[in-house]
Parts: sequence; C-alpha cells; structure tokens
Amino acid sequence: MALKGILLCSQGFLFVLLPGYVMFLFLQRMPTVNRALIWWGAGGLLLALLPLNFFTSLSRQILAASGGADRAVIQFTITALLTGFFVEGMKYLVLKYKRLTGQALVPSGIAVGLGVGMITRIFLGFALIGVGIRLLFGDTSTALLAETAARSLPDLGLSAVVSVVDRLSLLFFNACLGAVAGYAILNKKLHLLLYAMLIHAAIELVYNAITLGLAGRGQLPTVLALAFECVLVAVGWWWLQGQLPAPARTVKRKKARK
Repeated sequence: MALKGILLCSQGFLFVLLPGYVMFLFLQRMPTVNRALIWWGAGGLLLALLPLNFFTSLSRQILAASGGADRAVIQFTITALLTGFFVEGMKYLVLKYKRLTGQALVPSGIAVGLGVGMITRIFLGFALIGVGIRLLFGDTSTALLAETAARSLPDLGLSAVVSVVDRLSLLFFNACLGAVAGYAILNKKLHLLLYAMLIHAAIELVYNAITLGLAGRGQLPTVLALAFECVLVAVGWWWLQGQLPAPARTVKRKKARK
C-alpha cells in the first residue's frame, strides 16, 4: 500500500512540475519573448472554456433530444471541433491583442501555447498527490481509494507513465499550434489558423477513439494511447527545434570553428 502511495505521489509531482522544466528549456531559447504570454495563454484557456462548455452542453442536449445510434460519435466529433475552434482561436486573438509583429510572432505563439499546455489538466496532478498521500496512511474509505489500492503496481506504473507523457504531449502540441497561429498572423494567411483548429480537433478525436472507443479491452487502449502520445511528443519536439534560434552554446561553437 505504501509503495502505491509513493508511486501516485511521484506521478502527481511529475505531472505538475515536469512541464515547468520543459518550459524553462524552451524559454532559454527564447530570451526576448515576454514570459507573461505564458500566463496570457493559461488565462485565455480558462476564458475559452466558458463558451466551449456552453456550446458543448447545448449540442449534447440537442443530440439527446434527437436520439440516434451514432449519437456518441457525433458528440465526440462536435466537442473536438469546438475545442479546436475556441482554443486555437483564443491563441490567435491573444497574439492579435498584444499587437505583436515580425519575427516575435512565432516564439510568442509558442509561449502562449506553452501556457495552454501548462494549465490543461493540472488539477489532476494535485488530485493524484492527494490520493497517494491517503494511500500512504492506508486510507481506503472511498470507492476511488479502494479501487486504486486493488490495482497492481505494474498497472499503476504503466498508468503513471501514460499520464505524464500525456501531460507532455499536451504541452508540445499546444506550443506547435501556437506557433502556427503566429505564422497565420505573420504571413496574413487565415487558412493556417483553420489548419491549427482542424489538427487540434483531429488529435482530440484520435485520443478519444483510443481511450474511450477501445475501453474494456485490457491494456490495449493504454499501450496505444502511450504510443500516440510519444509520437506527439517526438514530432512536437522535432518541429519546435526548427522554429527556435539555435542554443547559445551551439552558436559559439560554430563561430569558434570559423
């Protein structure tokens, strides 16, 4: 029981703190960017949730009244499209509101996206820490605690890895799509913003299809979700490296060789 509590506490702390370290690494490559944009992204997401939740609830009520066998699939699709529209639209509006121009737009878009990724699902990490602490003291007084205590250590370990990688994938793909919003303003091409919205919706749909569509099939959804999240992290890291200036050490080495 104590080992499970320690594992959950460690999972929670990594879930909350690891994105901050990753953001620190990126900000070292963007010394001229206003770091307050991270908080603009986080606050903008909270505001975007208001119309998002309203229209999601409205669509759910409309679909419930109409019935239909494919109601769940349609609801997932609508929710994903609404999420892409409001979240990516918010990033675009923040960049426009700040009146950023020129080469500052893309790094600033990345900073706004990092803020979105930082705040998304962060409270789940605090909940994991709380559950872990209660398990450390042998508390199984609720259904959630009893269910968690009954799971095996390997199962909890795999879930911990998936949740932490999922947190990083949110950070990376939001940062990438924030850069796309910056390119949309820089190049005056609104269709790039539309692409960002559709990519966001597609990622949401694929993740829901894996975790919810394959629910009840053992560890298959967990493994597939982990693979998908690893792809998002790898592609996001690779793509962002090309959007940021080279690290100071690399520049110094190149000058020394010349």
